Amino acid sequence: MIARLIKRFSLCTSKSSFFRLIKQPNAQALTFLFAVGLALSLLVTACTTTTRASSESILAPALQERQLTVLKMAHQKGMANLEILQAQGSLEKRLQPLNISVEWSEFSSTSPLLEAMSVGSLDFGGGGGTGSVFAQASNKPFVRVAEERSSSTRGQAILVLEKSPIKTLADLKGKKVAFAKGSSSHYVVVQALKKVNLQLSDIQPVYLPPSDALPAFERGDIDAWVIWDPNTAQTEKTVRTRVLADLSAIFGEKASVENPAFYYAAPNFVHDHPDLLQLVLEEVNKAGAWAKSNVKASAELLASRYKIDLSTMETVQQRSGDRRIEPVSDRVLSGLQQMADTFVEQKIIPKQIDVRDKKYNWISSQNW
Repeated sequence: MIARLIKRFSLCTSKSSFFRLIKQPNAQALTFLFAVGLALSLLVTACTTTTRASSESILAPALQERQLTVLKMAHQKGMANLEILQAQGSLEKRLQPLNISVEWSEFSSTSPLLEAMSVGSLDFGGGGGTGSVFAQASNKPFVRVAEERSSSTRGQAILVLEKSPIKTLADLKGKKVAFAKGSSSHYVVVQALKKVNLQLSDIQPVYLPPSDALPAFERGDIDAWVIWDPNTAQTEKTVRTRVLADLSAIFGEKASVENPAFYYAAPNFVHDHPDLLQLVLEEVNKAGAWAKSNVKASAELLASRYKIDLSTMETVQQRSGDRRIEPVSDRVLSGLQQMADTFVEQKIIPKQIDVRDKKYNWISSQNW
């Protein structure tokens, strides 16, 4: 329509024709001029709208970046890098020029942490790999963004009271064994039982968070407790216990691969704020490097946070090993896949999953 009007308008643009339309207007001329004006107005409006939409598309990432004013972080006992990061306040200082504040939440284990992340309550956190297997099997949205290397195999163990008649893993048959459901301890139990040809159905699982399991263990209400540092070290210091098996006894040389720790982020945080994610990972790694180089100072800091004695925390720090973080590796994902396959085999999770699924892993080419 516009093309036809323009063509007709061009026939009328000779001096004589154009001025005759103006000087001697009639109904047909007025109608024509009105139609041309309307068409040109619509054309200008369409162009303006397109330009505005294009500009908004270009500015969208910047707008999204400005919209993030609060970074929601999570920590739990055992992920010392995050505990130190919070205590030192270095992330808050780094983000202050960007007008981003930080809110911290504490969780007892990884499964509830990832549950909170899946409903939008968290942007970033850390924990064991087992929780991510349960979360992925339940289609919870999250992303593994880094792994934490550790050479420690003594910090996580199966404990029994010193006077307990339980002497071997086989003796756990029919006994009450406490652990946090969906935590790294869940997989430790499964693999420990597997070594003596037992399954989870051969024991009485008691699903308890660490805060509830400790008093139950002291009272003798449970026969064994599967737990991680600093809870392991604290219990050994305050309760007369024996270590039935630690990670090295259960996994051997593959302990760090089959029982990994990860850092997690919400998918929208990964997609919308990759530069900010890099910044957070840098600060996490700095906290770990500081702890490794300052064992006594980091022990003092964490002892105050956990409200446990300094000597116990020094033990935890000395056996924690290297806490450096790295991009998620295929080697660690292989161990995690074995965990997932074991859970399917024993009907602990409802379906087969591929832990290498790209939507659950952010494979960065950068180190921190």
